[in-house]
Amino acid sequence: METINRAARIALALALLPGLPMAACAQAQSPDQAVTASDLAKLQESINAMRSFYEQRIDALEKKVDTLQKQNADLGAQVKRTESAVAATRPAEARSPGAASVSPAGTGVAALPAAGATQASTPGAVGEAAAPRSPVASASPAPTLQGGITLPKIGVLTPEISLIIDGKYSSQSQNPDQPIAGFMPSGAENVPRGFSLGETELALAGTVDNLFRAEARLTLSQNGSGTNVNAEEVFFETLGLPAGLKVKAGKYFSSIGYLNSKHPHEWDFVDLPLAYQAFLGGQLNDTGVQANWIVPLEDYYLRLGGEYGQGTSYPNSNNFNQNIPRLGTLFAKMGADINDSASWQGGLSFISASTGDTPRTSSLGNGQAYDFTGTTNITVADFVYKWAPNGNPTRQNFKLQAEFFWNNQNGTGLYTTPQPGSVCQAPCPGSSFSQMQSGWYAQAIYQFVPGWRVGYRYDQLYSGNATYGFAPGTFNSTPLESWNPNRNTVMLDWMNSEYSMFRLQLARDTSLGPGLVNNQVFLQYVMSIGPHGAHRF
Repeated sequence: METINRAARIALALALLPGLPMAACAQAQSPDQAVTASDLAKLQESINAMRSFYEQRIDALEKKVDTLQKQNADLGAQVKRTESAVAATRPAEARSPGAASVSPAGTGVAALPAAGATQASTPGAVGEAAAPRSPVASASPAPTLQGGITLPKIGVLTPEISLIIDGKYSSQSQNPDQPIAGFMPSGAENVPRGFSLGETELALAGTVDNLFRAEARLTLSQNGSGTNVNAEEVFFETLGLPAGLKVKAGKYFSSIGYLNSKHPHEWDFVDLPLAYQAFLGGQLNDTGVQANWIVPLEDYYLRLGGEYGQGTSYPNSNNFNQNIPRLGTLFAKMGADINDSASWQGGLSFISASTGDTPRTSSLGNGQAYDFTGTTNITVADFVYKWAPNGNPTRQNFKLQAEFFWNNQNGTGLYTTPQPGSVCQAPCPGSSFSQMQSGWYAQAIYQFVPGWRVGYRYDQLYSGNATYGFAPGTFNSTPLESWNPNRNTVMLDWMNSEYSMFRLQLARDTSLGPGLVNNQVFLQYVMSIGPHGAHRF
């Protein structure tokens, strides 16, 4: 075969010189000039030289073709690997617990917002959306649904619409429809036994014009055989105010603490920590106005803010239809990147709530009730650490999260009980009191392969020596009896994509009172339809 190929190359070389053979023949046949042996030798030498030259050229061309074919094959393999990597990142993007809306391109670790950066820009989240490390202030519309990108309004704007479905099954050794022992009943909801729908969320958001954007989140939750429809968040906020300022007004989740502003489908566990249930009645959500400022620092993220709300639910009483709002908060959040793989954020918040002239009534069961009139001051400290190798969370990432609560209550109580032989059978007032209660939780979440995470959480509450203004022992065998509950929880979840998640959770909970251990098994699914941007840090 090699001989045939070489013969073909020689024929090609000769074909490129069509005049040579004909010239030689003409010379041989010329009657005026005889062709000598020397002339033929020179001609043969010239032909051999030309043949060698063109063989070298053909060999060089063949090598170039081989090189190009190899480069083309390598490029095809690289494209396939890139496509596989992109497909592998999709399950992890929504699950990336540290995900802030802004992160350095190619690293996945969010940058610190510069002066004027939008509220959604948070410190170094191990990441979801890429952006320069030093974002510049811009008057562009702020992110909409959970940090997703909002296009400028052109003509009639069609708002972003998303639907998130949350369903659960639970098996529990105790009836969960009871308050946390040792603390004023806050009305916090527990996951019922058996099959149930959690919080199904319908969200609409979009820019109003160059100065404002608006957002509404309606929730549907199961109430026995019926369904409750609630306006969870309905607010507008400003766009492009100078110096990193932002104002929000309407009904919204407060920015105190770390977990309070996150929606249920963003939680790492099926339920809230015990401290949120005992001291806030779930999540602090009220109608009012919020102002915050992102301080222009080069190497750190610092956000300061405050809120002034009506105060219509726990830890207030129902202050609706009153001229004076009775809920105020202050908060500060600071964070930074440690390196390309890790970042942190810490926060300190203060909440002041008053019942005003309307007592807050708590049912103690069996016809008993406790009415509290006074003020509640809560201090919250939070800390979050996030890690992903080289800032890429698609395969592995880790999050450590903790919050500490100090709950100071000052006021008077009114106790009502129909129990025979009790200290008082008609409503009887107690003395004024001041008491401190506390609690905390810590949790760790580790994604060990794409799509799979495992986590552990520990909760602890301390009721202190609370007497609620009455003699010791008055509230024995009631939810106000002194008790320091705790809970251990483990979970495993899997995400097929950023739009679907399944979770298994096991817990041992002692919050229902002495001798009442609630062993829990939860199965949860979350399905998302529509635009779903990166979660905040």
